Amino acid sequence: MAKTYHTSNRWALTGLFKRINLGEDPKLLQSEASHLAEKVDSDDIAAAQQALIDEGYSGELVQKISAAFVLMGLHKEKANATGAELADTHILQKIAAEHGLARCYLTDLESIAEEINQLDDVSDVSSEYRRLAQTVDYFYRFKRHIEREEDIIFPYLRKFGWTGLSKADEDDHKKIVADIENLCALISSLSAIKFDTFNGYLQKIVQHFVPVLRDHLAYEEDFLWPVALIVIDDVSVWETIKALSDEFEY
Repeated sequence: MAKTYHTSNRWALTGLFKRINLGEDPKLLQSEASHLAEKVDSDDIAAAQQALIDEGYSGELVQKISAAFVLMGLHKEKANATGAELADTHILQKIAAEHGLARCYLTDLESIAEEINQLDDVSDVSSEYRRLAQTVDYFYRFKRHIEREEDIIFPYLRKFGWTGLSKADEDDHKKIVADIENLCALISSLSAIKFDTFNGYLQKIVQHFVPVLRDHLAYEEDFLWPVALIVIDDVSVWETIKALSDEFEY
């Protein structure tokens, strides 16, 4: 059966293709693409591609934009499968492993914060405090993970003309780093403030930090890195990124 509003779908798809190319907020684009993907078919995509080519877009760029759109419209499970066949030495495999470790520490942080919230006091020799300090130390070192993405991977996304992809991620990074630095400062202030004050700040930071970082990790895995694999489709470029990362001594 022919789709209703066929011409309207093609017009909307062409507009979305242009916005993808301009690098608008990827999270917003992903939501719109997911909705539009249910309405369009291969003929609509071909028509939108031709419309861009007629306006002067190169065929190679149009293909990448189309691939990014298709990926945005995929369900989470299919999107995750995009990088399933990456070599074990690929930099995104290492990033995925680090994400898994970060999730473990997020769970630990939630648990420790809950335990401390049940106490009347805590000192720097308390087991709860020492576990908290060790967990916070992990996230302090996790900032290197963020620095590697921003200093090594994102410049290549911008070089290939996809500044919007890295911009949304960098905005998240600022919030994450701010929370990590607040946690580090709080750990150092235990002896200088009352327990109720210490605990109040701890609970507030953890309640903000944990969901923000979890959502951020999911955004990178479900959208950013799969799209990056389409945008940067040259194996030698990823090998260069991996070499730079190793030189970065993360």
